[in-house]
Amino acid sequence: MTREFQEKDPSEIESFARAWNENMLLAIVPNAYPELDATRIKALGNIRMVIYGNFGIGAATTAMQDAFRRIVADGSVQNVHKDIVASQEVFRLQGMEETKADEKRFLR
Repeated sequence: MTREFQEKDPSEIESFARAWNENMLLAIVPNAYPELDATRIKALGNIRMVIYGNFGIGAATTAMQDAFRRIVADGSVQNVHKDIVASQEVFRLQGMEETKADEKRFLR
C-alpha cells in the first residue's frame, strides 16, 4: 500500500492553533498528521471540528480489495458473505425505502 503524502509532525497544527487569536473556532483536516490524536486536539481548546477526509473511502477501498482477493482465491463468495453486511443494511443506509416511496409518488 502506498501513501500519497509524507507524514508530518503534528506540532505544525498545534503551534498554529496556539497562535490563533481570532474570535473564531478552528476546523482541521489532520490527514497527514496520524499522531495528532483526540487528546492532543482537545488540549488545544479552540478546535471544534476535525474532518477525517478520505479515511472512510480509504477503509472501504481496503475492505473491497480484501473481499475481492478472497473471492478470487476461494473461487466463490461462500467465505466472504458471512463477513460483510447484508444487502438489506446497505439498502437501509442508502434510504432505499424512502426512494421507492418517492418513486411511487413522483414517477407516474
